[in-house]
Amino acid sequence: MKSKFRYMTVADAIRQEILGGVYSAGDRLPPQHDLAKEHHVAFNTLKNALNQLSREGYIIRRVGNGTFAALPGNRPPSALVVDDDASIRAVLTGVLQTRDWKTVAVDSGEAALAELVDQSFDLIFLDLMLTGMSGARTFKKIRRKDASAQVVIITGSPDSKNMDEILKSEPFAIMLKPFDLGRLRAILDEGNLRAA
Repeated sequence: MKSKFRYMTVADAIRQEILGGVYSAGDRLPPQHDLAKEHHVAFNTLKNALNQLSREGYIIRRVGNGTFAALPGNRPPSALVVDDDASIRAVLTGVLQTRDWKTVAVDSGEAALAELVDQSFDLIFLDLMLTGMSGARTFKKIRRKDASAQVVIITGSPDSKNMDEILKSEPFAIMLKPFDLGRLRAILDEGNLRAA
């Protein structure tokens, strides 16, 4: 099997351990370095597997406390909103929360990457034109951490050079500014189906 898909094999194995009762919902999983050794994979491969399981609802990460087994359906879908415009963050967060999404909002690419260290999200809304680290650069770094991350690109400039770069990596969706709330709802419905 190609190494870029190894994390899926590890995710499958841990998922089966949870479904098979090796770990019950609420049980703490071994430390990540121990899990990596147990599955004979590099630490980053294990992190990608855990990100996948977190998106699926099979694990819950508690910063400073560890990683715990869970069963899907017991958690709301989650979203990370990355935009340097406070009004955009407020609108997106408001719509997400009215649909019972757990939401974290940040104002920079650097802050987004910090959030992704210990948790994963079902959808990531990423502004293309961020101050500081650009949205395109942030997108590349997110993909390096988690190739399967579902990223919705937010842009008012769909014909920009940055957009051309991003389209090569196939984002989950593109949302143009100003927002069409119908488009946002469709994206959330599709993201919710993938999270379930």
